Amino acid sequence: MLQNFHHSSQPRNIKLEKQAGLPSVRLIEDMMKKTMTTAGALVELPFGDDTQSFNLTVKRDTTQGSWLWMLYHDDGFNSGLEWSHVTHSADQIYTLISNSNLGFMMSKPVNQALPTSTQQRIASVPADFNAPKARKGTLQGNLRNIQIGNLFQSINMNAMNGVLEIIASHNKANVFFVDGTPVHAALRGAEGTEAMIQLQAWEDGEFTFYDERVNVAKTIDRGLIGLLMEGAKYIDHSKYLTQSMLTNDSFLIPMKDVDMEQALTAKGVECKLADVIAVFKLIDGSKTWGEILRDIELAKSEWVPVMFNLLNCGLVRISTTPTKARQSVVESRMDWKTVQSFEHSICRMDSGLYTHAALLYFLSQEWYKFESMQVPFSLLVFGFATKTEMQSQLIPFRSKAIEELRDKVFRTKRKYDMLCHFGAFSYAMLLPMSTRKSADRQAETLAEICASINVSEDYDPSRIEFRGGIANVPEDCKSLDEVLVLVEGGLGFKSA
Repeated sequence: MLQNFHHSSQPRNIKLEKQAGLPSVRLIEDMMKKTMTTAGALVELPFGDDTQSFNLTVKRDTTQGSWLWMLYHDDGFNSGLEWSHVTHSADQIYTLISNSNLGFMMSKPVNQALPTSTQQRIASVPADFNAPKARKGTLQGNLRNIQIGNLFQSINMNAMNGVLEIIASHNKANVFFVDGTPVHAALRGAEGTEAMIQLQAWEDGEFTFYDERVNVAKTIDRGLIGLLMEGAKYIDHSKYLTQSMLTNDSFLIPMKDVDMEQALTAKGVECKLADVIAVFKLIDGSKTWGEILRDIELAKSEWVPVMFNLLNCGLVRISTTPTKARQSVVESRMDWKTVQSFEHSICRMDSGLYTHAALLYFLSQEWYKFESMQVPFSLLVFGFATKTEMQSQLIPFRSKAIEELRDKVFRTKRKYDMLCHFGAFSYAMLLPMSTRKSADRQAETLAEICASINVSEDYDPSRIEFRGGIANVPEDCKSLDEVLVLVEGGLGFKSA
C-alpha cells in the first residue's frame, strides 16, 4: 500500500485519473513533467480492469536528474512491486510495461495528454479517439545522401527542437535537440558526448527528425562545432584502422625493438600516454583484438586514437596467426570427456548452443554469486525482427547463419561466457564477472557480427532489423525479474 505524505515539510502526492488501458508514451511523459513542476512529488497513475489493478509511480531525484519508476500490482488476493527502474526515457518505461506479464487483456493505449494552452488542447484532439496517433517526422532521409555532420548543422541553423532518430543495420541512435543544440544522445554502448563522437562515423542509416518537446537529462556539455571537430579526427582514425584490416579476429604482435616514446613523438597523434602504455601491455602476440578489447577500460573514442598510434607508429603489427603459444596446463586427473559429454547434453543438437532452460539455470547461479559475494554479471539478448508498423515478428536464423554466428562469437568471447538460445528465435549471451561497460562493448561486437551474417534467405535484408537488450546486475537491475523484463524490452518480445 502506497503511503501519502501529509506533513507540511513533504510534497503531496499527485494521483492521476485511473486509465482503462496501457498508459501511452505521452501520458508517461506528462508524469515526468509533473515531477518537475512539483519538486519531490510522487506522481501516481492507476490503470487496469476490474480483475487486475496496477499503479505506476515516478519520483524525480533532483540531485541526479533521473527518475525512479515503480510498477505495483493488486489482483484482489496479492499486491506488491512488479519492478522498479531508473531512467529518463518514457519510451523505455512504455516498453517495460508493454512487455510485462500484466495478466489481463489491455485496450489500446490511452492517448490523453494534459494540454497547457488552448492551442495545445486543439492540436491534441484526435479525429478517432480509439486510434493512437502515429509520430510524424518533419525531416527524413538516408545518411548515404547527406553527411551526418551536415545534418547536425542543418538542425542547428534552423534552431529545431525534437529528436533525431537514426536506424542503421547494426545500431540505432537518438539525438535530442533544444533550439538546434544537441543536449543528449544515445546509441548501443554509448551516450552523451561519447555517442555524438561515435555517431559521426556513420555513413549509412535511415534518419527521421521528430519535431516535439524534449524532456531529457542533459548529457552533452560541448558545443556543436567542438563536437564536429573532435568527430572529424575520430573519423580519420577509424578509417585508418579499417584500412589496416583490424578486425576482432586479428592477432596483434608487439614490436619490442621500437622505442615507444621516440615513435610517438615522431608520428603520434594526441592521446594520453598512460592509455597507450596500458593497451600495449595487453598485447602479447597470443590474443586476438577481440579478446584484448574486452579488457580495455576505455571508451571507443579513447581507444581508437590509441590503436591508431600503436599501428601508425610501428609499435604493433597485425597478423592472421599468433606468434606466441598460449600457456596450457596438462591435467591428468581431470576427465574432460565427461565434462564435454555433459555440456553436449544441455545444448541443442541443431545449433550446438546452450538451451533456454540451461540459460535460466546459469542465470540463477550468477544471481547466487552476486547475492553471496557481490560478483556482477550481464545478460545480452539479441535477434532480428521484421520492420513493420503492424505486428512485427522475430526472424529465425537459417542453419548456416547459426553456425557462422557461433564460430564468430566463440572467437571473441571469453571461455566462461555462454552463448545460449533465448526463446524460439532469439539468442542470449551470459557474461559472468562483467561490468556494464564491458557488456556494452560485447554488445557492439555482437551487433557487428550479426550485421555481417545473412540471417535468412526468406526476407529482404532491408525489411528486417537487429534488436537487442542489455541488463547488468547491479548497475541496471536488482532482481532476476528485472533482468528479464529489461532485456525483453530491448528485444521487443517475450522469451516464452
